[in-house]
Amino acid sequence: MDPFSGQVLALANLPTFNPNIARQTRRDFLRNRAVQDTIEPGSAFKIVTASAALEQKVVTPDQMINVSGGRIRLGSSVVEDTHFTHDLISFTDVIVNSSNVGAIRVGQLLGRDSLSDYIKRFGFGRRMSRDFPGESWGLVHPPQKLSDGDLARVSMGYTISVTPLQLAAAVSSIANGGELIQPRVVRAWIKDARADYNRLPRRQRISTAVIPAVPLRRSEDA
Repeated sequence: MDPFSGQVLALANLPTFNPNIARQTRRDFLRNRAVQDTIEPGSAFKIVTASAALEQKVVTPDQMINVSGGRIRLGSSVVEDTHFTHDLISFTDVIVNSSNVGAIRVGQLLGRDSLSDYIKRFGFGRRMSRDFPGESWGLVHPPQKLSDGDLARVSMGYTISVTPLQLAAAVSSIANGGELIQPRVVRAWIKDARADYNRLPRRQRISTAVIPAVPLRRSEDA
C-alpha cells in the first residue's frame, strides 16, 4: 500500500484459484483473505501502544521501563521476553527489542480508555474501504469489557483481531506522518468520462510532532 495515496499496489492470496473454473473451486479458496480473514496481529500492533504512549506523554523515548527481567505474571499465566533478562530498559529499547513485558507496562500506564481510543484512531474495528466487498471489521472489545489481563494482552497485540488490510493502513499512517488513508484498489470509474478517485484521508490519527512523515517517494502514478 502506498502510504501517501492509499493505493493498494499488491495483494495476493494463497491458495489461489482459476477464475475460469471458479464453480469447481473449493469455497474457502475463493476468499480474499487479505480483507476477509482476521488475525491476532501480535508484535506489529505495538506501534499502536507506542504511538498512543508518546502522544499522551505517558512515556518519553529515553524513559526507563521496568521489564522485570523479561517476565511478568498475568493471573495464572506468565508472559516472557526471550531476548534479554534486564530489569530496566529504555522505552526505545522496548520497541527495538519488541519487549512484550515492556509493552504491557506501557499499556498499563495508558489505561483502557486511552488505548481503546487509539485503536479506533488507527482504523481497527471498522471497515476500511468500499473497494473491498465482504471486508471484515475485525474484533475490537470496548474498553469497559477489557479486564486487566485483556488490557495487558491487547497492549502487545493479542485479544484483538484485525485484517491484513487494516494492519497495512495502520503501518502506512506511521510512514506518512500520522494520516490514516483509506485504501483504494479502484483507481477510476469510466462512464461518460473518466472520474479518478482522489486520496481519501480518514483522520490525522497522531500528530506529526510525535511521528514526522518519512521522506518516501510517492507512487501515485504506479
